[in-house]
Amino acid sequence: MAGSKFLFLPFGFWVFLLGLITLFLFYRLIRVYLWRKTEGEIIQSEVKKNEKIVAYDYYYPVIKYRYKVKNKEFISDRLFLTDLASDYQTIKKLVNKYPIGKKVKVFYNPFNPKEAVLKRNFHTGMFIQSLVFFSMLSVFLFTLIFEIIYKGADISKLAFIIKEFLHNILE
Repeated sequence: MAGSKFLFLPFGFWVFLLGLITLFLFYRLIRVYLWRKTEGEIIQSEVKKNEKIVAYDYYYPVIKYRYKVKNKEFISDRLFLTDLASDYQTIKKLVNKYPIGKKVKVFYNPFNPKEAVLKRNFHTGMFIQSLVFFSMLSVFLFTLIFEIIYKGADISKLAFIIKEFLHNILE
């Protein structure tokens, strides 16, 4: 009973850590919307397989583009703020949108023009991370509020129910 009084603390640590990462990504996403726009040109567009992971195949796009800022030329290969990897068909569709020679909008950091992206929006991985964070946050807050309202209550049953629920989801 006494050991379960602060059952939410280890879970809260992971919520806090994931929250910091998510807030950092949101900060970067918002910051990108303040970046300037220029025209660029695709100079390389291909699908690459990640050779480091043997358990399953996943691919990533290699899309390089050149752009100019104040008559100085830069080359970048960042599509989104974060890296993107997926199955072959998904990456192939993305790469097909950027054939070599295509003129594109490039969003660059006015304070560091080497930093640039082609897409300023979320990709699926960032959306899923945000969804996981807010799901974990809601469970954490529910547990915290439960402990505050029912001070001294035995929440080991609640912890067991949550553990079973999470195990069932992951199976």
